[in-house]
Amino acid sequence: MTLRHISAVLALAAALASGAAASTQAKKHARRHAAAAAAAPAAAASPAVAPAPAEAASQAAGAGFGVAESITGKIQMVVADQSLVVVTGPNDVPYDLKITPKTVIVVGEKRGTIESLASQVGKTASVGFVPQRDGNYAERVEITG
Repeated sequence: MTLRHISAVLALAAALASGAAASTQAKKHARRHAAAAAAAPAAAASPAVAPAPAEAASQAAGAGFGVAESITGKIQMVVADQSLVVVTGPNDVPYDLKITPKTVIVVGEKRGTIESLASQVGKTASVGFVPQRDGNYAERVEITG
């Protein structure tokens, strides 16, 4: 339903509410479209806004909040006391990754800790993470080279 259509239905509904005479067919039309407008999401009534280029690329790839993603890049920094690892991904884009107790860290062929990642700065890592509103949460960090 277009914005113009919604406006016409609302005008007809206002006329009906004020006691103006309307045909039976017009009343049915107004009720049917008023119900459809109520069931439609609010975003459908507003004009579409194009996402920012980076956001569009993320949406095109099926990425979003809560959808697991992965990158391969170099470890730039490890801040163990803040449970933070910074990995430079494609095009030298830095990714700040939060390490949690659930994060699986693999150094060589052994399980590691965030402290063991501190000695791996400059090495290549493969990282699986989940973007959330408050940051990127690492699920797996594996040193690959």
